[in-house]
Amino acid sequence: MKDNLLFYSLIIGVLIGCGCTSKQNVTGPYSSGEIGLQLLKSNKYCREINSKTMWQFKKEGKFSSLQEADRYVSNLELGGYDDWRLPSKRELYNLFYIFYRKKNNDCIMNVNGDFWITPNNQEATLGHWEVYHLCGPEYKFVESIKAKGYVRAIRP
Repeated sequence: MKDNLLFYSLIIGVLIGCGCTSKQNVTGPYSSGEIGLQLLKSNKYCREINSKTMWQFKKEGKFSSLQEADRYVSNLELGGYDDWRLPSKRELYNLFYIFYRKKNNDCIMNVNGDFWITPNNQEATLGHWEVYHLCGPEYKFVESIKAKGYVRAIRP
């Protein structure tokens, strides 16, 4: 009986010790300042409060290639601006983080789905961000297995 008690105590100790020992990213991408979005120009785009970048309000697509997505943003004129582009993986994360923290204010965008992002190493990347709750929020970029995705343009 003592051996069983010792064994189970050891197992429980190992499980607890291996669990939540590392500190997870709970602060997100912003080290200081207010986070959030502001809806501007009659629902055409939203401005990120901290970085001042602007996001296309409505997602467009589905585009079946990075070339199609690039062509779309190259020709996009919105709110008097023509310098729209595809976001980087980090920028798409920032937008996801704002919505996850419910700091999007009156900028109610549909952030679901797979999005084209700036290619890494000249390879097209299509995917989305997910959050997992284990020891705190953990964010992961999931590459799409689909062939088509949306565009949400950003500037500058």
